[in-house]
Amino acid sequence: MNLRKLIIEDVRCFAGRQEFNIRPLTFLVGENSTGKTTALGCFGILDNFMQRSHQGLDFNIEPYQMGSFADIVRRSNPRKKRFQTGFAFQSDSGRSMEYTLTCVERAKGSEPIVSEETFLFENGEIICEEVENLPHSSDSAILSADTSAVRLEEGDNIQRFRVSVIPFSIGMAPFEELGQLRLWMQRQDKNREKSEPSPAEVQFRDLLELVHQAGLSLLGTHSFAPIRSKPQRTYDPLKETISPEGNDVPILLMNMSKADSDSWQELKHRLVLFGKASGLFDDINVRRLGKSTSDPFQLQIKVKGPKVNLIDVGYGVNQILPILVRIFNESKRTTFLMQQPEVHLHPRGQAELSSLFAALARQRGHNFVIETHSDAMISRTRIEIMNKRIAPEDVSLIYLEPSGNSVEVHNIRFDEQANLLDAPSGYRDFFLNESDKLLGFIKG
Repeated sequence: MNLRKLIIEDVRCFAGRQEFNIRPLTFLVGENSTGKTTALGCFGILDNFMQRSHQGLDFNIEPYQMGSFADIVRRSNPRKKRFQTGFAFQSDSGRSMEYTLTCVERAKGSEPIVSEETFLFENGEIICEEVENLPHSSDSAILSADTSAVRLEEGDNIQRFRVSVIPFSIGMAPFEELGQLRLWMQRQDKNREKSEPSPAEVQFRDLLELVHQAGLSLLGTHSFAPIRSKPQRTYDPLKETISPEGNDVPILLMNMSKADSDSWQELKHRLVLFGKASGLFDDINVRRLGKSTSDPFQLQIKVKGPKVNLIDVGYGVNQILPILVRIFNESKRTTFLMQQPEVHLHPRGQAELSSLFAALARQRGHNFVIETHSDAMISRTRIEIMNKRIAPEDVSLIYLEPSGNSVEVHNIRFDEQANLLDAPSGYRDFFLNESDKLLGFIKG
């Protein structure tokens, strides 16, 4: 199962259900305050919940501070008492699954809580609901485990399974409980003597397997803040704690250069290759100011001439360095959520960044979901498509267009020649108008 869509319904500026096509290289573009960061936040928060559901739902993980329920739910319709976020998955064989969280406001609090989780398939549906106690009448249950009861309801031409769960008795949310149900059913099969499972059990087992495969397809996310850490003339080797601003990167580089020379040389080689291709720098070095591991150190950069302190070179180097180190140093497949990675970069550097993302998506299987205002990044990606260094179906361009008091989501595709498909007229209007002003066709 591959993650193919992000689903948002009645969150902030998004009225009703909106779908975002997610591909290995996904760009979110649009004017300021059109929900690009909100989309990234929903993606990161939902992924975090699905993989760590026992930790609970948190809409205020760094760098996304989405606030209370009242801050998140769409306000223009006062009757809205809920909002939804979700993912859609598809297998290589064409089978699909949609997972959505329905969130409401906590009765005695202001934060969102999960009221229902829904797993929708072509031929079935699983609805998970939290209960304080399992229903007494277990006659209608096709399955009854310690903390779960599964009942079959007739749906509209599909089999609907309603799962009642007591997650707080074992510290689990319903998504994780389904994994436990799958294991419980496997144990039951081993203990089964002669009786065969009912057709409903067989159907439910098949759907649980798709849920399991979807869970395995999640890569884990790493988010980058829009403004990375400020450079310092010297660094103290404090605790290496990963942060969206990249505060940990200088310490990571120092530790690697001291304790793992081979990894450091490989990372340095990759950094220098990008630095030269982008025109940002020609070399990077860690300079320790003493022999003890507790002594301060400096990061040195060579641009033109001798190496100088990181703080004495262009600010763009410092802003891109945490991103480069993290994506080069991550060996396992990861989804990187980025806010304006091009900040403070010259257009040449912005373009090379797109080429790098395309290469890492192809070589390492990384996914990149990027909020950007850079036309240079989009143009370079189209060149990568034309040169067949990334397939057009592996790129998604999502244009967020203001429409009244809401935002409309446009999923733009590319053909083999990198022509834009399904692009609304508003996507290029601004750039065409600026060109007409420059040529004197219209007054500025």
